[in-house]
Amino acid sequence: MLQRLSTYLAPCLTLGLLGSLTAPAHAQVVIQGGGSIFEDVRLSPSFSPFVVRGISGGATSATQVTNLSESDTGPCLGFIDSQPDHRMELTSAFDFLSLQVQSTEDTTLVVRGPGGVWCNDNYSLDFNPGIAGEWLPGLYEIWVGSHRVNRYYPYVIEISETPDERTDSAQFSLP
Repeated sequence: MLQRLSTYLAPCLTLGLLGSLTAPAHAQVVIQGGGSIFEDVRLSPSFSPFVVRGISGGATSATQVTNLSESDTGPCLGFIDSQPDHRMELTSAFDFLSLQVQSTEDTTLVVRGPGGVWCNDNYSLDFNPGIAGEWLPGLYEIWVGSHRVNRYYPYVIEISETPDERTDSAQFSLP
């Protein structure tokens, strides 16, 4: 994590760009830890869309963490840290929730929580991953990976309750 952090803090221009993409958290969203990257969140329904930031990558294969090569939402590709980048607690069930990663590099996404594990590689035409659909209440672990081992790239995850044109490719439904 220290290597990812130093890699992230070095390019001030990138940090400034990511800062301009961040929307303030609202009353229904609690960001724990107070840091500017790798935030944990607690969500209740009817929140305003917002982003959390981090740095992708790690030394562990996503397939090792998930014990899957493919999930219902896509392949479990890339390299991630052994510990999740973010934890997201949902206080209630969500009929629709979307997580969409935005990065200048090609990243991957792994989410593990109540009901299973979901992976994605290319959610949208710009090769960024995402997952959308129904979500059970509970605690979710989120990793953002890089396609090559020990490659680290800044990212934001856009979290929203509003469907958009990208949400058809990586949706899942509760069992």
